[in-house]
Amino acid sequence: MTWKFLLLPILLFQPVAHAQSHTTLTVADEIITDFRPVVARLEASDTATARSRLSGIITQLNIDEGSLVKKGQVLAIIRDESIKPQIDALDAKISGIEQQLALYKTELANAQKLLAKGFVSPIKRDQAQTAVDVTSKELAGVKAQRATLISLRTKGVIKSPADARVSDVLVVQGSIVSPGEVIAKLATIEGVVRLSLPERHAGQIEQGQTIQLRLPARGGEQKQAIITKIYPELRGGAVIADAVVDGGLSALVGERIDVLVRVGERSALRIPKTYVNTRFGIDFVKIHVGEHIIDAPVTLANPIADTEGYVEILAGLHAGDVIEKP
Repeated sequence: MTWKFLLLPILLFQPVAHAQSHTTLTVADEIITDFRPVVARLEASDTATARSRLSGIITQLNIDEGSLVKKGQVLAIIRDESIKPQIDALDAKISGIEQQLALYKTELANAQKLLAKGFVSPIKRDQAQTAVDVTSKELAGVKAQRATLISLRTKGVIKSPADARVSDVLVVQGSIVSPGEVIAKLATIEGVVRLSLPERHAGQIEQGQTIQLRLPARGGEQKQAIITKIYPELRGGAVIADAVVDGGLSALVGERIDVLVRVGERSALRIPKTYVNTRFGIDFVKIHVGEHIIDAPVTLANPIADTEGYVEILAGLHAGDVIEKP
């Protein structure tokens, strides 16, 4: 006699007490919002250029591409070698004029004494007074020229106009620059970012809307942002919008990011990933069935838990099922 065995799937049953504990959970429907990633580019919300205000040699360069700078921080120092000889020449001229002025003042004092005694005419006193006045004005003019050169030398200190990131440095230390030449370019994307989204998504964003940003280049890190401004003009077939990022954002100008746009809501079953046990590539969840517990296979929407540690169940569970940690 030939015996034939029919292999049937076997469900393992275990006795269980009726009392609930912290290791059990009742599955319930919940409303979740589906998002669709929209590829966008990060742009600088504000840009600025650091320019030279005089011609000279860059004797000190304190920045490099990617450097973070604060408002008022010294970026570079430019020295005009022709200023120092001019200042030295004016110093010598000032010294000579001061000596000449001292002599004229002595002559004026003597003329006033002699005039009081009647030995000289008032014309002599007036001539001495005129010499003192003219020399004093000449001295003031030369000192003003020297002050101008001193202030011009201070223009060689290039400072950052705002808190920003250096996006480009166009010179090296020792370079000769001219007035108006660009030393570096600055961009700000800390906290406030400018998004460039495809034109077809123009109707899906609005001012004041809270959006989710995902950075694929940084391990899928997500940030929450609020759109503060939508520009009325398309640029290169893209919608430009400014957003304030909660907690700030440290990224590169031009970096690709995903803007998670809301596309709708639906009912779903979500449970903590800790309730799922994976064996041989199959996911199981322990379910209470009457007086027993069974290991029931389930289908997950994504094997990786979300930021809250939950996974979505597509099949294998129903609302009201009581499950237990493995």
